[in-house]
Amino acid sequence: MTPTWQSAGHAFIAPANVGAVTAPVLFCTDTFWDDRGDEIVAIDPTVEVVRLVGHEHITPSDLERITIAYFSPDTWPERAANFMGTCVRAPNLTWLQTFSAGVDSPIFTSLRERGVVVTNSAGASAPSIARTVLLYLLALSRDLPRLGREQANRRWEPRSFVDLSSLRLGIVGLGAIGTEVARLAAAFEMETIGLRRSVQGDEICETWSNDRLGDLLGWADAIAVTAPLTDDTRRMFDSDAFAQMRPGSWFINVGRGEIVDEPALIESLVDGHLGGAGLDVFAVEPLPPDNPLWVLPNVIITPHSSGTTDLSHRRQVDMFVNNFRLLTADQPLENVAAD
Repeated sequence: MTPTWQSAGHAFIAPANVGAVTAPVLFCTDTFWDDRGDEIVAIDPTVEVVRLVGHEHITPSDLERITIAYFSPDTWPERAANFMGTCVRAPNLTWLQTFSAGVDSPIFTSLRERGVVVTNSAGASAPSIARTVLLYLLALSRDLPRLGREQANRRWEPRSFVDLSSLRLGIVGLGAIGTEVARLAAAFEMETIGLRRSVQGDEICETWSNDRLGDLLGWADAIAVTAPLTDDTRRMFDSDAFAQMRPGSWFINVGRGEIVDEPALIESLVDGHLGGAGLDVFAVEPLPPDNPLWVLPNVIITPHSSGTTDLSHRRQVDMFVNNFRLLTADQPLENVAAD
């Protein structure tokens, strides 16, 4: 799964040079075109296509032709570098849509600085990622890592577990993913408070502004990080933040690895201050084999795949098809990445 990048979801009116004067030339993968190309042609019969076939490189003449591009889920991870490298080299590219939610990668920044409109798929993976957060919470509450070790060693050691309904959950980042986490947590009768930069007043649960992070850390039995990576959130969770968390509490991160000071997290887990962690994102990915997180008995690791499901992929592709329909109708594009 691709890194999980976050966007503000602003609308954008397509400029005249994005498919309005000449036929749009779409750069996409052979996989996407085989699956959904008929829909694209039905929307705009004049569309031309430059397909990424396997790992082949795009010819200079085709690079010149490309005006729009769709970075689809099937590119990740094997063909991502080839695809995005083509976008960088395409001089007439005016619009790129990515299947991911976040656009904090420098490559998206450089494209936007060049005048390319970047749209994302914010919200498409929210249900899948939120369910992974609940998977972590259920697994930690039932001490699933220990049960797995005992099963492997054929040991029968019954013991009591913790009910989620007795716990308090703090959600850092109450966007699409955090909101869905709060909804699912309510079904488990968890008491939930969210944290976000700007409180709107219509949130699904009680919500505080980011300046109350310390209060939230001291209140919650579990913290779930669903925030995007920004200048404000980078290394938000350092040794001081972990020290403010309640002894024995759990830490979950499905946001971005760079939000966390990883050595500080490891120290808090090793010394027992934190009771456990569920982690899908890391400072370095793939997670190096010698990283201590691999062997800590109270840590659940997934390989940046919390949103990788058949339904989330379908929603991501549907978002591009819908945006292409809007483009053809000279309507505002959805999920335009903010500067």
